[in-house]
Parts: sequence; structure tokens; C-alpha cells
Amino acid sequence: MMNSAAAEQDAVGLARESFLGELKSLNRNHPNTGFGVSLRTHTGGRYLLANSRMPLPETKSQGFPTGRRLALLENSERFSSIEVLADSRTYEKISPRDEAAILGNALNLIARIDTLTSSPDGQDHQHIAATGTGG
Repeated sequence: MMNSAAAEQDAVGLARESFLGELKSLNRNHPNTGFGVSLRTHTGGRYLLANSRMPLPETKSQGFPTGRRLALLENSERFSSIEVLADSRTYEKISPRDEAAILGNALNLIARIDTLTSSPDGQDHQHIAATGTGG
């Protein structure tokens, strides 16, 4: 069980690391939009990653209080779900062209998180450096 918890923390750390680069790109391209990523582990843990414009919940178990789902992946190797949201108040003002670009970025982000946190042979990663603090 301890290895499972450590592997889960490693996966969340990798997701955070991946999200930071993608977040900078999203912030640069859409400076008035709040973005958030919700990671739910197979053991029921929830981790929320967001830029400064995405409203945060009072408790993580509630999820983001606002936001429109851009993309969702369920049942990946490390996470039961990976969801990308955009703050609904500003997102509604985005043009269809920008919306398509954001959707593409959201799908790329999910793919990157899933790829980085999944092992090619189905084995747990034992030596992955995690960054950030626990969810």
C-alpha cells in the first residue's frame, strides 16, 4: 500500500510539472481565462491544479466552483479521471476560433499528463522525482 501511495504522489507531481508549462502557454494565449485541472486517483484522492484566475473551492472534495469542462479522460493508468476546465464567466466571451484552440490545448494537456504518468510496460514507476506539495 505504501508503494501505491508513493506512486500516486509521483504521478501527481508529474502532472503538476506538466501542467505548469502548459499553463504558461494557456495564460499567454488567453490572459483573461481561468484554467483548472482536476485529477482524481483510483484510490479516491482529488488534486486540483489551477492558474490564479480559476476560482478555487472551499474544500478540494467539492471540485472547482465554476468552470466549463473542456475535456475529460476517464480510467487512465494512474488516474480515474483527468479533467480540464475553463472559468465559465470569461470562457463564454471567447470566440469559436479561440475555443477550438483552447480545446486543442486541453486535449494535449490531458494526453501529456496521461503519457507522463503511465508506464510503458504497465509497471509502477519507482524512481520518479515529484515536485510540489501533496494535494
